[in-house]
Amino acid sequence: MSIIKRKFSQNEEVYGIFSALKDPAVVEIADSAGYDFFVIDLEHSSLDMSTMENMIRAADTANITSVVRTPQEDYGTILRVVEAGSDAVMVPHLTTKAQGTKIVSMAKYPPIGDRGVDASTRAAKFIGGSSVKEHMKKQNDKLLVIGMIEDEEAVNNINEIVEVRGLDALFIGPSDLSSSLGMPGQVTHPVVRDAMKTVIDKASKAGIKVGMPAFAKEQIQEAIDMGAKLITTPPVDASFLYQSLKKHLDDIKS
Repeated sequence: MSIIKRKFSQNEEVYGIFSALKDPAVVEIADSAGYDFFVIDLEHSSLDMSTMENMIRAADTANITSVVRTPQEDYGTILRVVEAGSDAVMVPHLTTKAQGTKIVSMAKYPPIGDRGVDASTRAAKFIGGSSVKEHMKKQNDKLLVIGMIEDEEAVNNINEIVEVRGLDALFIGPSDLSSSLGMPGQVTHPVVRDAMKTVIDKASKAGIKVGMPAFAKEQIQEAIDMGAKLITTPPVDASFLYQSLKKHLDDIKS
């Protein structure tokens, strides 16, 4: 059982980070720092599939939960991600129940979904034709499907989205959501915050965990108070590295 699934079962918060850096060593560093999960980003990066698989392999070795963000509901990408052995798949811009059902169908085996069967993959431990049924059950039990809520349409459809069978969690993207609501960059605006709270409340009632990014301790506490359980802090490793290096250089030059 992944760290996310275990802590979710105990109703605990989990902490992770999105990675723009393309190196398995960063996964191991995040684990050593104490993070619960690591988001390997295929949406906003030029990361190739081979490096992605090695980052998943590093996560397995380090015992940190691997989450891969894909470019929307692209079946070819989702299939390769789950067959590479990722613990979770995160799909951006989930806006409707039909889209959520489609995403789950791509990621999960029958009877939950319609994922194609291949037991020669890393996820199947290369077993070939033996114990395929057992592999399919293990994958359905293991894999988390996370939809990103980043659009006003998604907020309007949240009652239907949370009904999707096999959708394990939602993750709010405040930047895109604020833009969709006509307030680009104003992630703390009351209208944006109300939309986020609506998503968290509806999902929580349906038994679906919700996540969001947060920078500082105060923002993390606000997220927890709102009901968030899946928190990325700092949101992106590359930005944090830049800020840390710049502060260090400015300090020694002052």
